[in-house]
Amino acid sequence: MTVYSHSKISCFENCPFKYKLKYIEKVRPEIEQTIEAFMGSLVHHVMEKLYRDLRFHKLNTLEQLLAFYNEQWEKNWNPAILLVRREYGPENYRLMGESYIQNYYKKHHPFDTTKTVGLEQRILLDLDNDGRYMLQGYMDRLACTDGGAYEIHDYKTNSTLPLKEYLAEDRQLALYALAVTRSYPNAGKIKLVWHFLSFNQDITLQKTEQQLERLRLETIENIRRIESASEFPTHVSKLCDWCEFRPMCPEWGHVAKTEVMTINRFLSEPGVKLVNRYAELTEKKKAVEDEMENVKEALFKFAKENNVSMVAGSGYNAKIWRAEKLRFPGKNDASRQELEDFINKAGLWRDVSSLDTFVLSKKMENPPWPADLVKAVERFGKREMIERVYLRKKD
Repeated sequence: MTVYSHSKISCFENCPFKYKLKYIEKVRPEIEQTIEAFMGSLVHHVMEKLYRDLRFHKLNTLEQLLAFYNEQWEKNWNPAILLVRREYGPENYRLMGESYIQNYYKKHHPFDTTKTVGLEQRILLDLDNDGRYMLQGYMDRLACTDGGAYEIHDYKTNSTLPLKEYLAEDRQLALYALAVTRSYPNAGKIKLVWHFLSFNQDITLQKTEQQLERLRLETIENIRRIESASEFPTHVSKLCDWCEFRPMCPEWGHVAKTEVMTINRFLSEPGVKLVNRYAELTEKKKAVEDEMENVKEALFKFAKENNVSMVAGSGYNAKIWRAEKLRFPGKNDASRQELEDFINKAGLWRDVSSLDTFVLSKKMENPPWPADLVKAVERFGKREMIERVYLRKKD
């Protein structure tokens, strides 16, 4: 039986290739940790210490918590930790963590509005009530109020503040809420509380029973999709910069390899030389194409002024062709719908509509149809290289 988690499911959604390396092949990443993750984990340790000590009636001062944070920073710092934003050093991130702790402490002191039920509490949720689809997670803090409401708290150190509408679709805390309803039958309201420490803002939401049930079914479907997957393609996104498997990725492996080279070694690396040469030729090609357009316009003008349709050159002749054609509104033009309505009312749609063969060819690269249908469609196509010739060489 495989036990899933929100992070495991999200990993597959964000990049199936990373999922394969991390959870199927269990590859040990070359990058141990990013500095954002390192700083975030230490801030979480501080929050855990704060509320754990409170359960023993020990209220830490802000100075004590900051001292604990900095002690853990010095003790656990590793030079292999990845700095994605190289313009900012470890000290910048250490100070950021300090500010998060300071702001939270000042905002919530003396921390007596709720009673802590659990810290880093593990939940194990049987999604289908049959042990087939199991999900686990760890709640940063579970608390209850005097009125019987439960609160699931989550501390975020990321540098973006999501919209409340985005959090309404968040899966992680909602799944924890589903687990709390089963583990604590006496629970009244269950609130989901996100603490965005970078902005010193707290956002609170609640889920209905219907929303939680829909989420349960959606999560089962997500797990089924993972378990039935046979291919694990890469998916390039902004998350790639923080991926610990970046050096092993076919999309980024060469980039990661060259990032640590000296400038001389970088410029002599075979792949770098090929890309630089290709970029140089591309720039030259663009300049030539621009000049060709200018010459073509001059040819049109010359042919018109001299009333000729063929212009002679040393080794080539240039055929100048002109024809007057109607141009109809394109798909994105404002008057397109009016034209389509008229064609439909006139009963001419079948006469003027046509198959988009470009879309068809793209679909054949990754067909969404059954194999027998794909073979039938392939009979109508012919794979060939298309070339356009504008000049004819003289005999």
